Amino acid sequence: MTTASRLALDGKDQHVEWLRQLGASVDCIARGYAMAKNKNIYVEDYLNEHQVSIDAIAEGYALAGVILKVNEYQYIYKASIDAIARAYATSKNYEKTEYYRKTLGASVHAIAAGYALAGEDSQVELYRKEYSASVHEIAGGYALAGNDDKVEIFRSEYKANVDIIAKNYALAGNDEKVEVYRTKHGAKVNAIAQGYAQAGNHKKAEEYRTKHGASVDAIAQGYAQGGYHKHVEEYQTKHSASFNAIAQGYAFVGNHKKVETYKSTHKASPSVIVQGYALAGNHEKVKEYFNNHLVSVTDVAKCYVLAGNDKQVEVYRNLGADSNVIAQYYARTNNHKMVEHFRTKLNAGVNMIAQGYVLAGNHERVEFYRTKNGAGPNEIARSYALAGNHEKVDEYRVTHQAKADVIIVGYILAGNHGKVEEYRVKHGASIEKIIQEYASLGNKKKVREYDISALLTGYLEDRKKVVDSKGNTKEYFHNFFTPFQKSFKQKREAVDAVREALKGKHVDLTPHIPTLENGNLGKELSAFIKAGKADCLLGQEVRTIRSFVSALQQKNQPHPTVP
Repeated sequence: MTTASRLALDGKDQHVEWLRQLGASVDCIARGYAMAKNKNIYVEDYLNEHQVSIDAIAEGYALAGVILKVNEYQYIYKASIDAIARAYATSKNYEKTEYYRKTLGASVHAIAAGYALAGEDSQVELYRKEYSASVHEIAGGYALAGNDDKVEIFRSEYKANVDIIAKNYALAGNDEKVEVYRTKHGAKVNAIAQGYAQAGNHKKAEEYRTKHGASVDAIAQGYAQGGYHKHVEEYQTKHSASFNAIAQGYAFVGNHKKVETYKSTHKASPSVIVQGYALAGNHEKVKEYFNNHLVSVTDVAKCYVLAGNDKQVEVYRNLGADSNVIAQYYARTNNHKMVEHFRTKLNAGVNMIAQGYVLAGNHERVEFYRTKNGAGPNEIARSYALAGNHEKVDEYRVTHQAKADVIIVGYILAGNHGKVEEYRVKHGASIEKIIQEYASLGNKKKVREYDISALLTGYLEDRKKVVDSKGNTKEYFHNFFTPFQKSFKQKREAVDAVREALKGKHVDLTPHIPTLENGNLGKELSAFIKAGKADCLLGQEVRTIRSFVSALQQKNQPHPTVP
């Protein structure tokens, strides 16, 4: 409940309007008006004029116990049954909660989180023990409610995900606990920043972007989930936040109009959007996207695993979803019962399962699958790298001889470029493998840092884009004359000469050295060589452009013949 939603609930309409104009969340306002029961006109106005979340409205009516309006928004406007069930649980409406679970298949995770938020500990335990409700979502619910003792129990005893906990503390505005989880427990800054954005705490969201390097995509998605449309647009235009991330955020909260805008206008991917709807438990929208777009059946199934909807998982498994991936995602939610079902009955791979437990931070289960079921150290180490657990990565590298070339794959997927370079320099990860993995992700910038051919090609492509008023490539980069400046023709000839030499041809590169050392080409080539990335090409250590040229020419020297 934000200030604006409380004022809407209390009927302070003018104050609400002032806050809206100042940037208050339209979703929170609409939810507050729905909770007021007698403000249906205002709810409809926000729905039509301000593009609010359908789920937010349905939640408000469920919290207020207005059953007819809940049904209207569920069946006509396609609100998520998980969002409704969570709201019923939060309001302690046990009968409706059970109806949504038993009859409509609402997520047990969402319901348990709602009960945690309401302080209904006995119901939380029932859902955890009987229905395998996610300890991560439960801990998040307790964090949002400010029940620190329960949060600590779920973190320490049940290994609840610290990112989810920290995000919910951020949502609740508990900055002190957020800092504890960031500094002491290693909660990721992206999750925290997203929580602050969703709560409309713009100052903290900006702090995490500028000071801690939080992803603009995560923040923009948080703003979408919170109903802060202006800030979503700001992050998209000023910081180039991903259209896909934004569309998925809107799908997660049931803002169908915004989803359609991003799909039609900004070409957001249906495959990403459908995942947002699956995570939200919006089965009707999932069906709509699955039937009308080319989306991955496995992606849908894995998101239903995360949402805690086993019935829907089975529906999409029967349509061809990969059992290995499903088992991995059950491991990520610590649903041991379903993991074992998929391993023993459906032959899910133990490596995939172990990787899922790695991402869940459940080290005991990882070890169990390594020692008892034969999960491979390489696959486990790669997953620890992806999860950013450097200590465990080192443990598997040293103790279990995990290979550097495998470990870097995890770091590359995680975008941890510093660790990739560390493993190349200190542990011998091959440049060829690094290039291959970056290329598979389409990361041309990083390929250019490791592949000298890509560096040279990329430089010429960039240089060609420096044009004059007529659109022709400028022969000289600067308009003013300097004796040290090299022409585009000289740069092209020097690059072509190096290319020929790299193919093994004997080329006299000495006349080109001043050009190779000059300007942006010189800076980029020098950085490549100084980092030792040319050593494997030449079979020796070189650290300057001149020594590189000398070694390359020596390598290509014609073999003498006996007269």
